[in-house]
Amino acid sequence: MSSRKKKILFYYLSAFSHTGGIEKFNRCFIKALNRLPEENFDSSIVSVYDSNSDERYNRRLPFKGFKKRRSVSLGYIFSRSFNTDVLILGHINLAIAGVIYKLLRPGGKLIIVAHGIEAWPRLYLFKKLCFRLADQVLSVSNYTKNQLVLRNNINPQKIRLFPNTIDPFFALPQSFEKPGYLMERYGITNSQKIILTLSRLSINEKEKGYSKVIAALPEILKSQPNVVYILAGKYDQHEKKRIELLLAQYKMEKNVILTGYVKDEEISDLYKLADVFIMPSRKEGFGIVFLEALASGTSVIGGNQDGTVDALLNGSLGMLINPTKIDEITSAILQHLQGQNQNPEQLQKGVLEQYRFSRYQQRLQQCLDLV
Repeated sequence: MSSRKKKILFYYLSAFSHTGGIEKFNRCFIKALNRLPEENFDSSIVSVYDSNSDERYNRRLPFKGFKKRRSVSLGYIFSRSFNTDVLILGHINLAIAGVIYKLLRPGGKLIIVAHGIEAWPRLYLFKKLCFRLADQVLSVSNYTKNQLVLRNNINPQKIRLFPNTIDPFFALPQSFEKPGYLMERYGITNSQKIILTLSRLSINEKEKGYSKVIAALPEILKSQPNVVYILAGKYDQHEKKRIELLLAQYKMEKNVILTGYVKDEEISDLYKLADVFIMPSRKEGFGIVFLEALASGTSVIGGNQDGTVDALLNGSLGMLINPTKIDEITSAILQHLQGQNQNPEQLQKGVLEQYRFSRYQQRLQQCLDLV
């Protein structure tokens, strides 16, 4: 590397003003940028939606937030193009910025982060051109990489696997007893078995698999009558209504708890409350929730048809099942509830070995050293 610092600009949608898997990724990405050696890298961050950054994740880097004014943010990016060695796009929906950056500064390096469904379909116009112009694509999973290659003919040689990480501020439990305050809040007794799904519950995102878990409950209850299914996460009213109709259809109103939004400081305790975590999704780019559950000592079940396979290391960290088959979901849950869970300490140790933040930080520096 030359003695001159590389000027890095990370242009992303949201990290601090919204919640979700991509936002969690962006927060960790910003934290990793902060930890790059200052003698080699001069980084800054620009957000379309955020108005402020969190000092826990961004202690020292210049930040500019545009509060949803996308066109104004694009103008700012263009004005910075000639003074930027590496432009990192946090989402392909910002493709126009990447295309114009490469036109304005042909010698500059363009990196795109590819998460999930936004990168899976056949792409056109600016999005397709942006991937073609990119010097490096960071794919969070093999599944997303394969979709980019198969559907959009992206050169696999420039796609680097860049999986998610466990947030450095995620509360790692030192003990694994079920938290009494949550048991009291939800009216749960020691004799009950808890199934958990934590997800955004949106009418526009119906591929998380919790509908299939609800459909599996009547059969599960035949052999495990004390089961409670906690379906946690912020919901919109349309999806809440749909779930309530589903519960009425299966007569499961008394066996399912909708918690609504969960505070960050309670998430680890919520995982500890569960005997098994399940999210049999079909369109998940990766699935940070699986890492969090494992880090909290809770066994997990995920689908075998999306990025979950990468998150669970092809089944070495958790059980993979066909997310479309209710009988497989039923069988997997019963296996865990009947005592086939792993040791909590071993689960935590295993996921930390693969996904601790220091490894994520190292991967980012390696990627930037190569462009």
